[in-house]
Amino acid sequence: MKVARSVGVREVAVQDDPEPSAGPGEVVCRVLACGVCGSDISDAWVAPKVPVVLGHELTGEVVEVGAGVVGLAVGDRVVVHHHAPCGECRRCRRGHETLCESFRTTNIAPGGFAERVRVPAELVGELLLLEDLDEERGTFVEPLACVLRAMDRAGLRAGDSLLVLGAGTSGLLAIAAAHARGVEAVWVREPRADRMEHALAAGAERHGNELVDVAFVASGAAEAVTDGFASVAPGGVLLLYATPSPGKPLSLDAVSQYRREVDVIASYSAGARDMIDAYELLASGAVDPMPWVTHRVGLEETGRALEMVRTGEAIKVLVLP
Repeated sequence: MKVARSVGVREVAVQDDPEPSAGPGEVVCRVLACGVCGSDISDAWVAPKVPVVLGHELTGEVVEVGAGVVGLAVGDRVVVHHHAPCGECRRCRRGHETLCESFRTTNIAPGGFAERVRVPAELVGELLLLEDLDEERGTFVEPLACVLRAMDRAGLRAGDSLLVLGAGTSGLLAIAAAHARGVEAVWVREPRADRMEHALAAGAERHGNELVDVAFVASGAAEAVTDGFASVAPGGVLLLYATPSPGKPLSLDAVSQYRREVDVIASYSAGARDMIDAYELLASGAVDPMPWVTHRVGLEETGRALEMVRTGEAIKVLVLP
C-alpha cells in the first residue's frame, strides 16, 4: 500500500509499505479522509518522530476484522481515535487520561496519511460508527473533541464570555462550540482578514478591550498569550491550547496574576467521552466545519498539504487517499 511518510521535518515521501493485517481483537480500515492538524506541521513535535507517517484526524471503512471483534463488520464506516487510556492509573483517576502512559503509547499503524491503517485492540473500542456523518465531517470529530475537553478544563459554561485568539481550525471550532454550549459572548482576535471573516461568520465579534471569563489561546504566537492574559477578568482563566514554541518561557506578570486570581490552564488531546460529545455536536448540525475546508488533495500531495497549512495558504486541508 502507499503511505506518505515524513522522512524529515519538512520532507514527505510517498512510499510502499506492507499491507496491514488484523490480528486478534484488531481491525484494518481503508482511510477515507484525514485532516491535517497543527501538530503535523510543528517542527518541534515532528522532529523526534521522523521517519513517521503522520495523520490522526481520520475516518475509515473497515476492510478486515480480527478474531474476537464484536460489533463491527466489513464495510462499516468509522471515526478512528488514535489513543486510549488505561482508565486505572492515578492520572486517569484524577481526570487526566490524556497524560496516561498507555494513552501516549497506543496508536494506529502506520498513521492516517496512508491507504490503510491497522487499529490495535486497545483502540477498537474507541471506534465510532459514522451513522449520521459523512467521512469528511467525521475528520473533525477528533479536533473538536480536543476543543471540548479544553473548554471543560477551563470551566467554560453557558452564560460565560470567551475570547478566542487565533481563527485557524481550532479557533473556529472553539467559536462554534461555544455558541452550541450557550456561551453568552464570544469575541475573537485574528490578524488575517480571511480568517477573521470566517470567525465573524461563525458568530464571533471583533474583540476590543472587553474582559472575559476565558481567553482561549489558539495561536502559538507569544503575543497571543500576552494579549489573552491581559483580557482575562478577575477570577478568569487563561487557556493555553495551541502548541507553544519549545524553550520559550511564558511571560506573565505574576503580581497581576496573583491580584486577579487568574488560573492558567493547559489542555492536551481528547478522551473517549470527548470524542462522543464532539460526534454528537457535529451530527446535530450545531457545529458545521465544512466552510473551513479550503483544500482537498490526494495522498501523493500530502507534502503540499502540510506546506499549505504551514504557510497559512489553507485553513483546513483534507487528504483523501
